[in-house]
Amino acid sequence: MSYQRPYELPEGKKAKDPLFYEMGSSVLKNKQGITDPNMAAEEETIGFIKAQVIFTEKLSKKTKFNEKYIQDIHKTALSHIYPFAGIYRNVNLSKAGHHFLPCAFIARGMNYLEQEFLLKLPADYEDEKKLIEDIAIVHCELIHIHPFREGNGRTSRIFADLMANRAGYPSLELDKFRKENYSQYIEALNKGDDKDYSGMVEIIGNLFPAS
Repeated sequence: MSYQRPYELPEGKKAKDPLFYEMGSSVLKNKQGITDPNMAAEEETIGFIKAQVIFTEKLSKKTKFNEKYIQDIHKTALSHIYPFAGIYRNVNLSKAGHHFLPCAFIARGMNYLEQEFLLKLPADYEDEKKLIEDIAIVHCELIHIHPFREGNGRTSRIFADLMANRAGYPSLELDKFRKENYSQYIEALNKGDDKDYSGMVEIIGNLFPAS
């Protein structure tokens, strides 16, 4: 399972990387003026729980998965706290030495994800293995793009649940798996950066109900 990412062609430009935090705090600038990281994390958690409930209740076989749908999940979850909710980041991000897609390429990357994967996803699957593979690929690609300033993992894991739900399967509880098996999860994502989705396919497959 190997796919080209045409949006990763070099453009010869460097994006600026400013940091915007509340004064004297590690919390990103927000609508509520929160400076306590624990309070910010609590507000984010509440928002993502709310978003998952809303999108699960609205989900049907006719639901169209596309770029805007992912933006809407993020906006619904975080619009009460962050002004950038649903908006692609304009700063470069890295975590533990891992660099995500440069911000100059995000729009191209999300369009590629939509055209090559999201719009081609069937509402029903005759082959459970194909659904598992599709969820794994989309999850790895979305994390690799990392389109938002904050909340990328949670948005991506909610979307993985919704992919399973639309096909008639229960939620995967991928968030719970990540907390309990962090190293395995990160290793699978790192493989996905090199278009090797086998690790995530194994994780997703093990989270599916036994048939």
